[in-house]
Amino acid sequence: MLETIQQSAISHDRYQIELKLDYELGKGKKTHYRISTYLFFPKSLGITEDSYPKDAFYREVKNYIRIKTPILNLRDLVDSDVTPLSDVQQIVHRANWYQDDELNKQLIHELKLFGAMFKSTLREHLNLVDKRVQEAASKAKIHALAESLIEDFINHSRQISSGYRAFYTELNLPVVKEDTFLAYTLVDEYISLLIEESATELFKIVSKHFDKADQAKCLEYLNQIVENERAHRTSYGYGSILKQGDANEVYAFRASVLKKYVSSILHLSTDAQREGRGMEQFLMALVAGVSMIFATIIAFYFQSIYGNFTFPVFVALVIGYMFKDRIKESGRALLSNKLKNILFDRRINIKTLDGKYKLAVLREKVTFISENDLPKSVLTARHKDPFADLDNEGMGETIICHTKDIVLDANLFPKAFKGFPKVNGLNDIIRYNIQPYLRRMADPVEEQFLLENGQLKTVHTQKVYHVNVVSRYKSISPGVEILYKRMRLVLTRKGIKRIEYISV
Repeated sequence: MLETIQQSAISHDRYQIELKLDYELGKGKKTHYRISTYLFFPKSLGITEDSYPKDAFYREVKNYIRIKTPILNLRDLVDSDVTPLSDVQQIVHRANWYQDDELNKQLIHELKLFGAMFKSTLREHLNLVDKRVQEAASKAKIHALAESLIEDFINHSRQISSGYRAFYTELNLPVVKEDTFLAYTLVDEYISLLIEESATELFKIVSKHFDKADQAKCLEYLNQIVENERAHRTSYGYGSILKQGDANEVYAFRASVLKKYVSSILHLSTDAQREGRGMEQFLMALVAGVSMIFATIIAFYFQSIYGNFTFPVFVALVIGYMFKDRIKESGRALLSNKLKNILFDRRINIKTLDGKYKLAVLREKVTFISENDLPKSVLTARHKDPFADLDNEGMGETIICHTKDIVLDANLFPKAFKGFPKVNGLNDIIRYNIQPYLRRMADPVEEQFLLENGQLKTVHTQKVYHVNVVSRYKSISPGVEILYKRMRLVLTRKGIKRIEYISV
């Protein structure tokens, strides 16, 4: 199960790392995962509990939780009984369907679901093409399986677009609600963009890896697909057309909006709450009560000996108050440290958008820890080289641990997504903003003099900083499995330079 929990870690832009986690449902009633992400910072970046408290950390982290998109083969997106297009066909063939509000809602749901599934299917298809290309021997002809996959895309993308656009005559009628027809056209534009982007990506692969003799026909087919999709969007006035020499603002805006519109079908409701607030208040009140008992006992004792309104009683009351205050503050500090180890910072209830089904509970916390408190297995996965210690003047690294604990209720998924093809888990997309790490960095480019062959030359060096990330994935229920993954963020003051993946 754990081998697929981390699907990807990419740079979303210059300042954001995007980590995508896959929470797959197990066989039991409950599926329980715990993911601990350890970030190792050089001391020179000045990341401390005071300069970067946990509230600041949470402000720089964004979470997007949604259901895992059901994926079919390209072939099955048109021909299968479980494809959303099959449900669309059944709806539009009903008598007077356009007068039924519920059927209109269901139709919009199926159209958006088809767009989301098509995107995921294309992504998996292209990932497999890339994998087959990487498997091909050096300087050898591209793997035959990759060639077959590209042919599948050429054939089935046409069938899929034709199958979807066949509903145009059914929906372009005066009796059809405007929202329903708008949903159809938005998804039509979206799948057209997906086909063009995928064909362009495959065009690059074929140009690079196919033999010259085999390129021409395949490139011609892919180019024709792009031209057809561009012509389709132009004729329908969609406006999402890439143009050379243009800022392409309209294209970027429409593509972004379409992606959000279609993917909204996968979104879930999240309700974040601070965890253990009631317990914390009760224990703090208990500490205050204990300190008050101490002060009261002191006061009663001295009053019983010296009487009321005497100087010794006055002194005793002052001393009792002083110790009462210190007992309360010391007790609070002690309990806060104890609770920090037991409780999480916040609890997120993950529900369907209508709030009817509570699918999962996600808890998370952030802690600064010392190298001595690290689990040995994490320290081994970090595998520090001597230069890391030298860079930090032997003081070690600053370590932040971001822990996520999630429990999924497997029994509720079939009920919550009855109209979907099988849904077998959740996606958790986490974006870490690295801008706070850049504040103390030096200039990214420095000049050095190079003396070579009796000539003095000026060369440039790039100043980079390494932030190492070790992720520990644990399946608590079912079974107990542990998997470690490591990557290194190479940063400059201008942002992310690259991400390096390191085997553990």
